[in-house]
Amino acid sequence: MKTIQVDPGKAVGPIKDMHGVGGGPVTNHFVYDATEDFRAAGIPFCRTHDIEYPFGAGEFVDIHCIFKDFSKDENDPASYNFTFTDEYLKAVQNAGAQTLYRLGSTIEHQPIKLYINPPEDFAKWGRICSHIISHYNDGWADGFHMGIEYWEIWNEPDIPMCWTGTPEQFIEFYAAAAPILKREHPDVKIGGCAFALPTGELAEKWLAAVRDRDLPMDFFSWHLYPQVPRQVAEFSAAVDALLAKYGFGDVESVFDEWNYVCSWSENLQRCYDLHKTAFECAFMAGVMSVMQDSRISKAMYYDVQMVMNGSWNGVFCPVSENVHAAARRPGRRPGYYALYYWNELKKRGTRVAAESDCPDLFVTAAKGADGDVALLVSYFNDDAKWNRSPPPEEDFRIVVPGNTPLTAYVVEDGRVNEPVPLTDGVLRLKGNACALVRCAT
Repeated sequence: MKTIQVDPGKAVGPIKDMHGVGGGPVTNHFVYDATEDFRAAGIPFCRTHDIEYPFGAGEFVDIHCIFKDFSKDENDPASYNFTFTDEYLKAVQNAGAQTLYRLGSTIEHQPIKLYINPPEDFAKWGRICSHIISHYNDGWADGFHMGIEYWEIWNEPDIPMCWTGTPEQFIEFYAAAAPILKREHPDVKIGGCAFALPTGELAEKWLAAVRDRDLPMDFFSWHLYPQVPRQVAEFSAAVDALLAKYGFGDVESVFDEWNYVCSWSENLQRCYDLHKTAFECAFMAGVMSVMQDSRISKAMYYDVQMVMNGSWNGVFCPVSENVHAAARRPGRRPGYYALYYWNELKKRGTRVAAESDCPDLFVTAAKGADGDVALLVSYFNDDAKWNRSPPPEEDFRIVVPGNTPLTAYVVEDGRVNEPVPLTDGVLRLKGNACALVRCAT
């Protein structure tokens, strides 16, 4: 029998915000409202990218949706269309989350690109974005004081679906826009650039330019779609090494797009299908545990919107109701509970030592001020790909000093957030499953 050993007396730092998401609580043109579920899971951050895909539905978040005519005067409030983006960001705030605002455009897969081309005037684009920040943080143009801290310039400029220009053009674009934003808004964090290839050629050239030209960069954001959690650890270490190489070893590492993929060219539909199952919950829990051990400061799972047929959404699912009903609450998919369980750790606050002798087990434990302890346990292996050969059903003896009573909630094939009694501290899990274990000390 495998063992999980917990030491509530050994604190090893705070639990981090690993349970952020892409997208807000109110989606699909305000048809679905997951505000209650966001609050219950304590979602800390929402990243605004691919909002109301495609093209921001012409109204949401993207620069071309807010500033529709680039020939207009960027200093005139009448040139801006904030209407639906205001409502979207108010919903994020109402759900108790903070916004990481991606300044740029949605990904474009069609052959003729519309909005991901280099702007006609880089400095003007920067001034437009500065006014957007002013609208949401400083009240400009009948705006708000939301205190949005993170402003990310562009998304994945290192792939042709997101940037049609050259690497050199992108560097000049950032070099023109970022100083404007930082000069006019010194208290916010300006960074980027949501690299799809975080250790690739453009990332290296961009970091060198940021260093050599002393450009603003408060955080480095990057993406990865791994097959197994350990790949996140490997890439995070590689990102750290790259940042250190260019003198940015202390800059925040923000991992703001991730989900399960084992091949982009083969059987992607099978990945979409797995996103909707208990497998995804175990994968998510394993990745979050790995991120907790890394230098990643915050992370955002892609994606919780009720658009794109929900292909990437392992958290929420549509419900059948009268099409004319008011905004309705979506259903929960198994992956929701990975976020919900992580929040149980976050609420307790202090990470404590926990380890296992099973190589396929990921465990993170936390203790609250009252001594209450919770563990997130993920039993996951997908080396065979597409859940073709999950690890065998296994018993795990959970050892906590004092022989305290344990309770567990399990997500596995056939169970979703189901309470399970633990006899003699033994938790039985199917392969590719996860559980939240609570022990009152």
